Amino acid sequence: MDKTARKIGDDDRFNAWLNLLQAYSVVTSRIEARLDAATGLSLPEHEVLIRLSQTPEQRMRMLDLSGLLLLSKSGVTRLVDRLEKRGLVERKMSPDDRRVVHAELTNGGSKALADASPVLAAAIKDVFSQHLTDRDVTSLRATLRKILRANGIWSEQLCSPTFPTEATPAVGA
Repeated sequence: MDKTARKIGDDDRFNAWLNLLQAYSVVTSRIEARLDAATGLSLPEHEVLIRLSQTPEQRMRMLDLSGLLLLSKSGVTRLVDRLEKRGLVERKMSPDDRRVVHAELTNGGSKALADASPVLAAAIKDVFSQHLTDRDVTSLRATLRKILRANGIWSEQLCSPTFPTEATPAVGA
């Protein structure tokens, strides 16, 4: 091993980065496995359903959805395609602008979300949150907010428990 690799590997900041990657991988894979086994939904699919459910009209422009999910336009298109094939989401053209396409939650999507949410909540508790004190959560959120802000990604729209309305501009727009 050369000196540069040894120095990086011995650095606490680098090791914190590795631990963050490890924790993310382990936690998301375990949560997603439980969600998929119980409901057939992936975490990104569940996020689409919850994002749509939290808007006043239970729909969102595809462009806005891709910004919220931090996915490319093609990535969100494929995700919505899968949900649409299962009858959980419909695509609808905007009545005001035919160039704009919305993803809209269906009754089936609302039911799937209602069925999945308790499974996801239990998985998050078991795999993640039960291992953290209130102080840990506050510190973790502050730390992650600091990193996201420094990289120009933090926004209440993406990171807060409230969800945007259709009038909210797309991230990066």
